Amino acid sequence: MRPARYSLRRDDGMAALAQWLEMDGFFVGGESAYDAFENPSEEPGTVRLTLRGVDWLDAAADRPTRTLELGDAVLEVLAGNGHVLGDYSLWGARLTVPSGSPDATLTAGVGALPHVGGEWAWDQWRASRPAQRNAWARLPVGHREAWLEVTRIVSFRENRMPYPALLEQIDLDGGHVDDLASLFCALGDAVAGPGGWCASSLADLADCLRYAPRAAPRPRLLWRDLAVAEKGLARTVAEAGAVRYLDLALQVLAGGGVEVLAG
Repeated sequence: MRPARYSLRRDDGMAALAQWLEMDGFFVGGESAYDAFENPSEEPGTVRLTLRGVDWLDAAADRPTRTLELGDAVLEVLAGNGHVLGDYSLWGARLTVPSGSPDATLTAGVGALPHVGGEWAWDQWRASRPAQRNAWARLPVGHREAWLEVTRIVSFRENRMPYPALLEQIDLDGGHVDDLASLFCALGDAVAGPGGWCASSLADLADCLRYAPRAAPRPRLLWRDLAVAEKGLARTVAEAGAVRYLDLALQVLAGGGVEVLAG
């Protein structure tokens, strides 16, 4: 039998209630990094999941159909060895367990809808941490926000400090910077190593440059294949005076004391 890939527990430190293999209806978010900058939404989302192949850990499974009002809960993403890779906070969670069925239905509120592509991104982490840069480039443009979501969750779980240290010289592989999310994926690899995270937005990047420890007062960022970003980040922001996203990113880097050099 394949090991469970997800688990559910109440948000009180108690043991997990259930584990399962597959689910539908969770990784459904479609907000792009552009959307988050141009039209940010503070509205929470709601998910309705079908959990498949559920292994009940709290009691025997042969019982009547019932609904459990869980309140605040945590959906955990598991590695192949059962280790928790990351988790998502849920609130108002309601679990419906049909009698004699291996499946269940979970409805809950979430801060933001987990991104489409998130399941694929988590699968890259299940065996081991990505060892090569640009693993995220296998996701199509429009789904790379999922990589940022996953690496952010992993980073905040693994590290006590939210931002990685800035080396004296940072080597940015810009060969796949096809949109704004791709830039943050590439920066995560450059600053924190393959699978690393430093920002999911321009505001995050400004905070990283403000608070991250650094090896030199003015780090140098060697941006290789900058010409790719000239095309990939050519979209303009009307509210900023029709400034290109590339220029906004360069302004944030300069404002954060980083010298950008074309490689």
